[in-house]
Amino acid sequence: MKLFDMRTVIYSFSISNLITMVVMVILWNQNRKRYSGIGYWMADYIMQFIALVLISLRGIIPNLLSMTVSNALIIGGTILIYMGFERFTDKRSSQIHNFILLILFIISHSYFVFIINNLTIRNILFSIALFIISAQCTFLLLWRVRSAMYSITRGVGFVYAAYCIVSIARIIFDLTFKSGIDFFRSNIYDTTVLMIYQMLFILHTFFLFLMVNSRLFSEVKKDIESRKETEKIIRLRLRIWEYAVTHTLKELMQKALDEIEELTGSLIGFYHFVDENEKSLTLQAWSTRTKAVFCKAEGEGMHYSIAEAGVWVDCIHQRKPVIHNDYSSLPHKKGMPEGHAKLIRELVVPTIRDGKIVSILGIGNKPSDYNEKDVELVSYIADIVWTIVSQKKAEEQIHQLNDQLEHLAMTDELTSLANRRAFFILGGDEIKRARRYHSYLTLIMFDIDRFKQINDTYGHEAGDTVLQCITKTIKESTREVDIAARLGGEEFGILLPHTKSSDAVKLAERLRLSIETKNCKVQNKRMKITASFGVADFNNEMPDLDALLRDADTAMYKAKKQGRNKVVYIK
Repeated sequence: MKLFDMRTVIYSFSISNLITMVVMVILWNQNRKRYSGIGYWMADYIMQFIALVLISLRGIIPNLLSMTVSNALIIGGTILIYMGFERFTDKRSSQIHNFILLILFIISHSYFVFIINNLTIRNILFSIALFIISAQCTFLLLWRVRSAMYSITRGVGFVYAAYCIVSIARIIFDLTFKSGIDFFRSNIYDTTVLMIYQMLFILHTFFLFLMVNSRLFSEVKKDIESRKETEKIIRLRLRIWEYAVTHTLKELMQKALDEIEELTGSLIGFYHFVDENEKSLTLQAWSTRTKAVFCKAEGEGMHYSIAEAGVWVDCIHQRKPVIHNDYSSLPHKKGMPEGHAKLIRELVVPTIRDGKIVSILGIGNKPSDYNEKDVELVSYIADIVWTIVSQKKAEEQIHQLNDQLEHLAMTDELTSLANRRAFFILGGDEIKRARRYHSYLTLIMFDIDRFKQINDTYGHEAGDTVLQCITKTIKESTREVDIAARLGGEEFGILLPHTKSSDAVKLAERLRLSIETKNCKVQNKRMKITASFGVADFNNEMPDLDALLRDADTAMYKAKKQGRNKVVYIK
């Protein structure tokens, strides 16, 4: 048997095809749910193996099977593998031309089998058909695929380029050297070409396996990178939330801008609130780097008209994120105020709530162009920031409301002095403090003499005017640390921390004289008002503020019994 005996080459090709077919079945079984098109490859390998078995049985089985059907299976299988490549690379196209090619090939090949038996023309026809399909595979895998997939498909693409070269060489050889009429006694060139096809088929299988695994590795790598990016964003979200707990809104917005700059490689950042009617906006924050290095322009907290703003408000007009990667070439830019950072490129993202734009977040001057990944990241962070901002604003409003309610609950509505409840709460704290530190604490109690007579004669409105007049005198005569309260009706109390009884008596006397000489104006008439005062000292034997109040109340009623408009002190 000769070394290059055609029958031996066919047998070895069949055995290698069987092995590669098993490999392809395994590859299909492992990846059929992951990638489209691998089933077409497996079908091609099965068809190629069947075709080689039919060819090896030539002379035993009818020529229709061993010549026409076998070659049709090879060309048809090659078309299937091309269709598989299109699905694998997501570059599908119409296959009508390839099906027409297959039909023409079967008709012409059959003609030169059954009408004119010409092996040379059959070989040329086979090589032309194989070249046309291989050229399509080469173009798809080396040029049509996305740049990101080129490194994955180029190995198989080069194999099909080799198929094209070998097919052209075979056409040239067959035109130069006749093949005779017996396939198994073809010239050495046809035998050599078939051996080359066999080696290319083995390489083809290897690179197909490598292509699938390279894509799988690439996707795993991207998935790992995506997970890392997601983890970064999650950690950033947690940092922002934690930061928001102990910092102001302005500090929060600046922190968020600093973090976004770090993630995107940007050099400037800004954050604006948009008013409810979307007619104006307010600059709320710049990033730390922007304020320190790039931007010296005034404007923080100032209002801007959206109609007069620059191209960065395109995101409001378009109601979506905008990217300006070549800022200098924009025809509708309006320039920058003096001291503003120079813009090279920018990304500005609006935050939308209930159909309205509530804020915009912008970054700029990234070393490379902004892309959709940046848009996705900045939009996500901007959404988080607004969620925290709106929550903190709501909390501030609740705190303000609570403070107002607490103030109302602790304040006498008519006089704006502390009410009885507040007096007992604050006074209780002062009692504890005086007991702990053995400090002085005195109490002045007084009420307006003949106040019922004023109400009965002039009416309750006149009585309210008198109370407000007395309140003014109290506020003018007391310190911030003193606790002055309207205890009820026309009765007042003034708790004096760190004050000796002698000083308390002096203060009470000043108040008495001031009230007596002030002559409050009631209904356009000057009315002489007097008050009776009682002063008492706190001592450690007193259990609580009630005991101190009883002593001061006793002293006050002694003053009334002594003729009113007096100050009485109980030791």
